[in-house]
Amino acid sequence: MKVINAARHDENGRTIVNMRFKTKDQLLNPDDPSLLPERELTQEAEEAILSNVFADTLSKPVNLEIEVPDISDTIAAAEISKAIRNHFRFVLVEHERETAIFIRERRTSLILAGINILIALFYMGYGYRHPNWDTTLAGTLIWAFVVIINWATIWDTYEFFIFDSREKNQRKKLLNKIIDGEIRVGRPDTG
Repeated sequence: MKVINAARHDENGRTIVNMRFKTKDQLLNPDDPSLLPERELTQEAEEAILSNVFADTLSKPVNLEIEVPDISDTIAAAEISKAIRNHFRFVLVEHERETAIFIRERRTSLILAGINILIALFYMGYGYRHPNWDTTLAGTLIWAFVVIINWATIWDTYEFFIFDSREKNQRKKLLNKIIDGEIRVGRPDTG
């Protein structure tokens, strides 16, 4: 079992996240032929770093202290530190692309909600002018359809604006926090 040991503590207004990897291949993707610092992190390492940094307040700066036993020298440690930062810069670029698509979809959702509200208002106006319309089978079925469609599109729009926007903003803050934080890589103390 390849467990990544992690511990967090506060020091001088910063969050210190100490992570101990069992091997360099647990941190850096062994299937990536790129040389350091262009080599990617493993999925496991990315998720471990994100979850341990996210576990604390996003407004507090972070120091990542990564311990890997099979690092050859301080130059390799500096290159691994750059690789970690580069990896999360790439993840941020991907996140910004996804956010652009998200915003376009959010606009579409808002337009659909507006159109459905207009249809509901038209139906209500028609029902006001024809009071017996809503008691007919056709009127009841159309009204049920209008209510269901409006509920779905308005909920979808609400979800986009409230829940998904918050999640996108938090992820961007998290990625920037890692990129802007201090990243130190070294061998674990054996004493």
